[in-house]
Amino acid sequence: MAQQVSIESIEKALSKIDSLDEAALDKLIETYTLDQQNLVDYVLQAGLEYENEDLNVFSIYYFAVITEAFYQQELKTKELSTEEIEAFHEPYLLALDAVHTSEDYEPMNDLIQQHNLQQFIIEEVEAPDSDGVILDEATQTQLFIVVISIIGLLNSSVSD
Repeated sequence: MAQQVSIESIEKALSKIDSLDEAALDKLIETYTLDQQNLVDYVLQAGLEYENEDLNVFSIYYFAVITEAFYQQELKTKELSTEEIEAFHEPYLLALDAVHTSEDYEPMNDLIQQHNLQQFIIEEVEAPDSDGVILDEATQTQLFIVVISIIGLLNSSVSD
C-alpha cells in the first residue's frame, strides 16, 4: 500500500497555498503545471465537458493543494503520461459507478489509496468557503469527481 499523505501534510499544504498572494500562487501553479502538464490538461477537460467554468478554477486550486500535500509528505511524483491517465480512467469510472449505484466506496478506496486526502476533499467540497459561500450541488459533485481523480493519479505517479 502506498504511503499515506498525513493530515499534518495536508494542513501544511493548505496553509502554504492560502498564505500566498495571487502572483505567488500563480507562479506555484505554473511550476506544478509544468511538472504535470498531461494531468492538468485532463483536469481542465472536465470543466469543458461539464460546461462549468467555475469547476476549472476550483480544480486548479485543489490540484495545487494536493500537489503541495504530496510535496510536504516528501512523496516525489513523476510526470504522468496520457497513456497512464487513460489507463486510470476506466477503473475510475467503474469505481465512481459503484459509489453512485450502491454507495460502495471500496473500489474507489482501493484505486485511490489516499484515505486522508479523500476525507479532506469530501469535507472541503461540502463546506462553505471563507466568504460563507457553499458550492451548488452539481459543482460539488463535479469537483469531487475531478479532485479524487487528481489524488488517485498523483498517488499512482509516486516514485521511490
